[in-house]
Amino acid sequence: MPWKTLLLLLLAAALITEAPAVQSDGQEAVEPTWGAVVKTEPIAPDGTPIQCDLPKSLHQRNTGGSDGAGLCVFTSIEMAASYGNVEPLFGFQAFMKKRPGGGYPQKVDKMIEAYCAEQKCAKPAYLQVEEAGLATVKMAFRTGRPVSITYCYSPSGRYGGARISHMVSLFHCDDKWACVIDNNFPGTYEWMTPEELLKTANCGGGRIWAVILLNPGPPPPPCN
Repeated sequence: MPWKTLLLLLLAAALITEAPAVQSDGQEAVEPTWGAVVKTEPIAPDGTPIQCDLPKSLHQRNTGGSDGAGLCVFTSIEMAASYGNVEPLFGFQAFMKKRPGGGYPQKVDKMIEAYCAEQKCAKPAYLQVEEAGLATVKMAFRTGRPVSITYCYSPSGRYGGARISHMVSLFHCDDKWACVIDNNFPGTYEWMTPEELLKTANCGGGRIWAVILLNPGPPPPPCN
């Protein structure tokens, strides 16, 4: 069975079996026992190294499209492309600067198709999940893939605690830690609990939108 087909099946199984980000009675996920931490190095507070280590030189800063609206969706997707060496999406943010900003799943499909058509190359394999949860996200990281994910408030206090409409790059998610690279703050790493990630990404009951590029990333660093 081709590896891309296998991964799609595994992610589909995760979607079927995972618990919702917000319980059916409307109760939010459990409050974390510590506050989120912003660091300048890709290492968790307890020394855990980040799962997908994108060099700071490849972090991108969010910018605006032709109408001034932000390009966080396309910036985060290109950062994932940089990690996974998805060449058809190199320069995706620059392409979008000439077009209106803002993003949603149907627009992502349309713009990826348009950009690849302009370059005369095949579209890369990717998956969009509009009701994602931790099982889907963790499955992506078990196969070495970062996730572009919705982000509606900063658990570390950025944006003055205000609710925002944003997409960021998730480069770590296991049973203890999640780590966000916010394209409004490139070069930094926002570490939080998985429970806090769910609250951050689902906006208190909304849908978690995740984009996962299926090209395999680089091999992990060797360890004993």
